[in-house]
Amino acid sequence: MASITLRQALGVLAKSSPFAVCTPAEASRRDSFDDLKEYLFIEQQIERDFQNLLESASDGEVIFLCGSSGDGKSEILTRHARRFGAKCRFHLDATHSFAPSQSGIQALDELFDKQTDDKRPLVIGINVGMLANYAKEGAKRHAEICAAIELFLDNRHGTTSYHFLDFEKYPKFYFNNHGEACSDFAKELMRRLTLNSPSNPFYALALRDAERGGEKRLLANFHLLALPTVQDTIIINLLKIRLARDQFITTRALLDFLHHLLTGDGYISDNLFRGIDNELVTRTSNFDPATKRTQKLDQFILRYELQLPDPALEDFLLELEKNSIYFPKNEIKLGQAGSLVRLFYLLRNENLGNGYHQQFAAEFVDPLLEKYAKTWYLHQNYNDEVKQKTQLRQFYVNELINAIYLYANRNAPNLEKGELFIGEFGSVQLAVPVELKVDYARIKNQNNGAASLFYAYLRVSENTLQPIPVNYNLFELVRKLNAGYRPNRYDKSAIVMLDEIVEQISEIAKLSQKLRFYDNGHEYSAILDDEIISISGV
Repeated sequence: MASITLRQALGVLAKSSPFAVCTPAEASRRDSFDDLKEYLFIEQQIERDFQNLLESASDGEVIFLCGSSGDGKSEILTRHARRFGAKCRFHLDATHSFAPSQSGIQALDELFDKQTDDKRPLVIGINVGMLANYAKEGAKRHAEICAAIELFLDNRHGTTSYHFLDFEKYPKFYFNNHGEACSDFAKELMRRLTLNSPSNPFYALALRDAERGGEKRLLANFHLLALPTVQDTIIINLLKIRLARDQFITTRALLDFLHHLLTGDGYISDNLFRGIDNELVTRTSNFDPATKRTQKLDQFILRYELQLPDPALEDFLLELEKNSIYFPKNEIKLGQAGSLVRLFYLLRNENLGNGYHQQFAAEFVDPLLEKYAKTWYLHQNYNDEVKQKTQLRQFYVNELINAIYLYANRNAPNLEKGELFIGEFGSVQLAVPVELKVDYARIKNQNNGAASLFYAYLRVSENTLQPIPVNYNLFELVRKLNAGYRPNRYDKSAIVMLDEIVEQISEIAKLSQKLRFYDNGHEYSAILDDEIISISGV
């Protein structure tokens, strides 16, 4: 390792690196870069649970390690195949077959066939998509296994002979009790990568590169990434793309993302939002702080690009140069003001120099994310306290329920409060009185750890509705509807969810014995009581 540079060492993080995937054929081979890769290894809870299953596995049992491509299945399987290879049969990748003419489905059939002769526990690494395909296409002789898979995919429990560990059930990102975005895995990975310690080979290479006058921008990025506040900002943006873009962040994608942040064309603050070759950055670009239009930021950009005197900024830029971050005012380039805005955003919680950058911190506050985090946390930790109930009631009554009425009645805005539009016949609009209530008892019993959504619970009178999965996009749409927004085709995914909610309510409402008619400014009521219809308003 004495001859490699920091940039070369960081190559083990890249998705294009030969170290990104461990295939069965490579499991027994080592390379000079394996030490770097092993140094970055962080044991996750799913691996601890996986090991416990292996230790207690009995003959005839099957263990499926499930997830998406790049989440680390092959790494976990390879490590434990060495230790438990005598006790269990391992199939590291269910997409691999035993012959060129054999499909993945046929290979799994063959694996399960061998259970007859070799009853050792069978361990399989498999993508969830492949798992679903096998449930539909697997051989009839393995109907029991297919049935167990279907139960798992439906979030139900079946026989104890089949075990499923799914990376999706072990979320890497969550909110703490202060509503802050957290990721123990990502945080520890960045900390370990940049740790100021002789045991860190990456830090040793950074020191040696610095002594040799190595790449200043790369070294600056390496030291920026070592700042806990910078790590927290990166985690916030990763969580936002998980929420707003429904982006599942695999271990491989995260490593490639860090490689781009460190080795990209700009400083981390720019690389975080710019880069067409990185899957995650194409999504974080939607949150680029340089595109925010506020009076304070616009004034700064204008002053900077006109090169108006700003002694405090000049002092701050001199402090940045001590950290190998250069923004020379006599060489202003197109977009350089935007780069500074991104740097102010990245360092907004960091004490640096005269603190010039911190005057813009309030411009980067994200009220929607803060409100979502608070509401998510209330649902996760609701225990029937008066304060919690009051806060939840504000969300349900003032926001969710009100938005449902607004959306359901968008073609009949003249309806009275508490009524649901159910149809139109010529010039007559038909509505039903509907009383939507919060179902606090079911909120208390929910147990969903994923930050990507929470479940809202409503009742129509005494009828319970199906749990409503509220993700970030639906949460945003609810708030926008209450502000007078009219949905469009870009809201399609959230609109589908609203349509399902309204359909549920409408099916119950149609059983009502009370109807309201609106015709050219006239209102009529019809009540069915003991098979007698009473009309009022005529």
